[in-house]
Amino acid sequence: MEISVIRRSNRFDILQALQENPEWNVVDLGSGENGSCEHASTFVDLNDWAQKPEGKELIIHDLNNLPLPFEDKQFDFCWASHILEHVKDPISFIKEIIRISDRGYIEVPTPLIDNLVSGDDIHDPNGHKWWVYYDDSNEKIIVRPRRNLVHKTVDIPELNSLYPFFRSSFVVELYWENDINIEMGDEIYSYEGKVYDLSKEVPPINILGASRLRVQS
Repeated sequence: MEISVIRRSNRFDILQALQENPEWNVVDLGSGENGSCEHASTFVDLNDWAQKPEGKELIIHDLNNLPLPFEDKQFDFCWASHILEHVKDPISFIKEIIRISDRGYIEVPTPLIDNLVSGDDIHDPNGHKWWVYYDDSNEKIIVRPRRNLVHKTVDIPELNSLYPFFRSSFVVELYWENDINIEMGDEIYSYEGKVYDLSKEVPPINILGASRLRVQS
C-alpha cells in the first residue's frame, strides 16, 4: 500500500534532493524562459522560448488544457513553482500532477504577499486567480478565490531583495508523494467577532487604510 505524503519543505532542500538523484526524470511545469528547476529535463510552458537551455526538451502547452500531454507516471518528479495560483481549475490541475508523476514540489505565494505584489490583476487572463493555503493539521491544500484587499506596495525587484530575510512569509512550499489532499474552500473569514463572506461582498481597499508609500521623483 502506497503511503501518501504532503508536508512543508523548502526549495533549497528539494533542489539538493534532486541533485542527489540525477537519474530522476523531472518535469518543470510553467518553466518560463530559463526554467525554474535546473534539474528538469522537460520544460512545459505556454510560450515558445527559442533560446531554451541546451539539452532540455520544451513542450509548448497551455497548462489550462487538460489532460497534460504525458503518460501516467511518466515522471519521477514534478516541479510546479508559482503555477497553481494561475490555472483556471486548480483541483483538476493537481489531479494531473498526481497522474503524471510520483512526487513533486509546489510553491505558491502566500495570500498577503500575493496582494502586496500583484495588486488587482484578477482580470488579467494570465494573472493570479487563487489564494492557496496549507492546513497543517489535516495535511491539506485549500484553495480560495483571490480577492484584492490591500494596496499593491511591493515590486518584484524589491521582493527579491527581501527573500533572504522573509522567504517563509512570502511563499508556501510543499513536498508531496503519491497523492495530494486538496479542496476548494469557502470565502468566509473572521477575526475578533467580525465575519466577512467575500463571496457576497469584498470590503473596499481602504478598510485597511490608504497606502503610506510615496513615490519619490
